[in-house]
Amino acid sequence: MSSPGFYDKFIRQQALSGINDRIYGLFLKMRERGLNSSSRVFEIGCGIGTLTWLLKETIRGGRVEATDLSPASIAFAQQYIHHPSIRFYAGNILEIEPLQPGFDYITVFDVLEHIPLEQHPALFSRLAKWMSDETVLLLNLPHPDYIRYDQQYQPETLQELDQPVDTALLISRLSEAGLELISFETWSVWVENDYQFLCLRKKRPFAEKLLADKKNFWQKARTRISREWRKIRFPYPPKGSY
Repeated sequence: MSSPGFYDKFIRQQALSGINDRIYGLFLKMRERGLNSSSRVFEIGCGIGTLTWLLKETIRGGRVEATDLSPASIAFAQQYIHHPSIRFYAGNILEIEPLQPGFDYITVFDVLEHIPLEQHPALFSRLAKWMSDETVLLLNLPHPDYIRYDQQYQPETLQELDQPVDTALLISRLSEAGLELISFETWSVWVENDYQFLCLRKKRPFAEKLLADKKNFWQKARTRISREWRKIRFPYPPKGSY
């Protein structure tokens, strides 16, 4: 696992990068998935707080717990981010416990590739323990082939521990921890298809919930009109064929 000392020395690079394309893109993905003023977020691997600062601008009635392996990074964040709903603390995610469990979102952004693969099952079990049926777990990590490319051609760009995390193994281990995939996306930040974004929740029995039951009168009316228009626009099979 990467050491606290490595990331203590990584602060200047983070500060120069600031709220970069990756950080802002992840913030937008959280908003697309319902992040709002009352959200409760557990941010794992917060670094100097670039994403935390964006969360501060959105979350007013909720709360954020932000943690990182690097004490110096946490000290930097505490110096520049002041908000009553935000709590920072340093520690190893395989050892610490949340201060106030009960989260809408747990974020693990660009962390898994820095934790040895053999420690992932223990980490996922801990994450599952902190989740309720309503908690959404959000993961972001480099595409494994992008890591392999850098290992071969640009090793100087990699961090102390930067390993490929193969998708099939990752999803299998998440499933073993009692988590199920809601959505998966390969997306591009600086290089085409350089990152992968996963959205998960705790496994639950399948329940049939009709979408029509969630619609009001006007939504149902629009659906009926759309269906009738579709029959007119795409008249197949022709009348009289059945």
